[in-house]
Amino acid sequence: MVQDLKRLLDVARADLPSWLSVAVSDPRDPQSPLFPVEEAAIARAIVARRKEFSAGRVAARSALSAFDLVDIAVPMAEDRTPVWPAGIIGSITHTDTACVAVVARNRDARSVGIDLEPLTPLPPETVTQVCSLSELQCLPDAPLIAARRIFCAKEAAYKAQYALSNTLFDFKMLTYGHNSRGAPHLRFDKPVPPFIRGDRLALRQWTGFGLILSLVTLPVLHDAL
Repeated sequence: MVQDLKRLLDVARADLPSWLSVAVSDPRDPQSPLFPVEEAAIARAIVARRKEFSAGRVAARSALSAFDLVDIAVPMAEDRTPVWPAGIIGSITHTDTACVAVVARNRDARSVGIDLEPLTPLPPETVTQVCSLSELQCLPDAPLIAARRIFCAKEAAYKAQYALSNTLFDFKMLTYGHNSRGAPHLRFDKPVPPFIRGDRLALRQWTGFGLILSLVTLPVLHDAL
């Protein structure tokens, strides 16, 4: 899947912010040793989780090297989010066969969220937990593929907002839609400080090669469109 992910990123490259550093890795590959603080975070994890975590840190360190930050630990906070170096924001996503990390300087964005999903139907029993019929109708895809795309979009948006709000909520708090120019976004249906009801998180999403990749970046200024 990593090769497919790289191909999708090649397609996405023209639409990625120039200030964003992106790197990928494969959880199935042998991984470099973790830093002690990282190792401690997954000491009791199962093998699959250890592989995904290690690959995420490999991708994160590769992305950080674009800012001359080399061989730096990326610990895991108590809420399981990555702890980035001072002045850096970032996000990591992975499947069992591919991992991608994005990082940026906090002078360029307040937060960033990324999510990677297979371009496959979402299980029917989970659709109502993710989105409404009106949200599904925003996309031209078959309903279960549209649901997977919306799931991917909301995962990225949730990660981006969480870095600022530290608030847990379900996917019904965000509504998928398009602005007057046809660009996709996620809208807050209730206030989640510092976000207010109606605030919108702009979405970039790419599909192809059997994958869905979603990116949400929050600009330094207020993020309402």
